[in-house]
Amino acid sequence: MRFGLVAAFYSIYLFLALADSFAEYFTGGVTDEPAWAFFYYFTNQSNLFVLVWLSLFAYGRLRTKETWAGRVTLSRKIWTGAVLYMTVVFVIVQTILYPFYTGDFEVVPDGASLVTHVLSPFIVWAFYLLYPLQGRATNKTVLAWICYLWAYVAVVNVVGATQTWKGGKPAYCYDFLNPGGYPNIWVYLLVIAALSVAVYLVGLGVVRAKTLFDWGSAEAVEVESPTREAKR
Repeated sequence: MRFGLVAAFYSIYLFLALADSFAEYFTGGVTDEPAWAFFYYFTNQSNLFVLVWLSLFAYGRLRTKETWAGRVTLSRKIWTGAVLYMTVVFVIVQTILYPFYTGDFEVVPDGASLVTHVLSPFIVWAFYLLYPLQGRATNKTVLAWICYLWAYVAVVNVVGATQTWKGGKPAYCYDFLNPGGYPNIWVYLLVIAALSVAVYLVGLGVVRAKTLFDWGSAEAVEVESPTREAKR
């Protein structure tokens, strides 16, 4: 019940943050991009994924009767994807887009950035580690989730090569995904390959972290049980 309430509360909070970001395309906050660009950014895509997933999770946990949402949202494989994507968002923002070591990244002045880049990764990691899930995630699970990232990079390259923002700049949502920013295409492909390997290793870490956390929790229960029995 408590996890369901937290999921419901954060789903509402995340919805408001995303709605506020989307509204900026119509209120003058974003002037150089069309409204569809909101759905173009991987950060927003990932947070929309988390919004839907946590909403279903909350529905399944708060209902007194068992529901399909309650069963589906216990899938370890899908939670692995949510955690992997939000970790990618957090790391890319902190190290490439607005590197923390240069002082460029400031989350406090921008509430939506704080929610989508920091709070969402923290929330999904907390739920992933603390809540007992069902099923099994493997390296194949990680590769399956990475396939979407490859497809995303391909779409960005097609859109960037054929569309422009209102100011005439090629419509690449992230500069580091623009092949024109590299000495040649081979360097670009090498960077994409390196990022793919890094994401794969992070994904394996995500799977391993859950396994170790569950194992540690089980160990704690086994150690605590004889003590309780002795007190009785």
